[in-house]
Amino acid sequence: MTETLTMSSLFDKLSQLGLNQDYVRNNGLPSWWNDELNNKSYGVLEGAGYIADNLNLDLKSLLVAEEEIKFNSLPPTKFKQHNSKNKDHPYVAQALVSRVVELIEYGTEVNFKPLPVNVNEIRTEILKNRTTINLISLLEYCWSKGIAVGYFHHYPKNTKKFAGLIQWQFSSPVIILSSKHKYSAAFAFDLAHELGHLVLGHLKEGILIDEKIELDYDEEENQANKFATQLLLNGCDNCLGDKPFHNHTHLIKHARIKAEENPTVEIDSIILNNAWHNNNWGFANNALSKLDASVNGQKIINEYLADRLNWDKFNDESYEYLEKVLGV
Repeated sequence: MTETLTMSSLFDKLSQLGLNQDYVRNNGLPSWWNDELNNKSYGVLEGAGYIADNLNLDLKSLLVAEEEIKFNSLPPTKFKQHNSKNKDHPYVAQALVSRVVELIEYGTEVNFKPLPVNVNEIRTEILKNRTTINLISLLEYCWSKGIAVGYFHHYPKNTKKFAGLIQWQFSSPVIILSSKHKYSAAFAFDLAHELGHLVLGHLKEGILIDEKIELDYDEEENQANKFATQLLLNGCDNCLGDKPFHNHTHLIKHARIKAEENPTVEIDSIILNNAWHNNNWGFANNALSKLDASVNGQKIINEYLADRLNWDKFNDESYEYLEKVLGV
């Protein structure tokens, strides 16, 4: 086996999973990798170990030519799809993220605490320390309850992606958000939605994947959406109604009035909630742009995570990989 093993043969095999050579070179192999090792069996064996470790691959299936390449076995997964006829699940994305979840769990010391079942109790807990419900206050709450939260969007090209994932790792859940939102308020809704799944008991083990977070006929998705809406907006859901707005300034004016009437609710959430009900996302995004709303959601999420990781626990290669995919 080792006499004919080359990095080129590994790249060919990995491409069957949609993991192209550039992706593997940049993410599977450490930065110190020298291409002179590509045709040396001992070097390829070492490189294969790094690739399998970072990308959650079954090492034997990678090395043995006769075996079909595969990822490591994943926990039972509950897919939340918006098109029940679509059987193309985001398996590659799931496998990559599942490995990151393992690293996060390994590098953090959290103890999951029971969550209140009443969304208003959660609002009250959050507002003891913060004046409004937003991405930052939600992150603080999740971490205080032993729920690690991260953002990941470091996928190969043309990979089927998802919006959110919850994975129970031993006795604690980890939430990973993965949408490419522009505004932090949109991440706040996604995080509140995933928190809702946990509070409502939709996942007690394994993995839950939300391929999209939007209006849905799935009862659990509807419940999680209602939870998130109540958590973020309290009694201000659809508080602007179907009122026609002349321009973005007009929308901002009325949203600001409602925010002043509901001081625990952020104006960003009111504007996005109006888009949710009226499907005027472009209009809402332009209004948020005029407000100079926060656009650093991904960075905020992973800075919170990075501050809570014990980086000394990782070997150099895992440290480098995690630092790269989290963008910290």
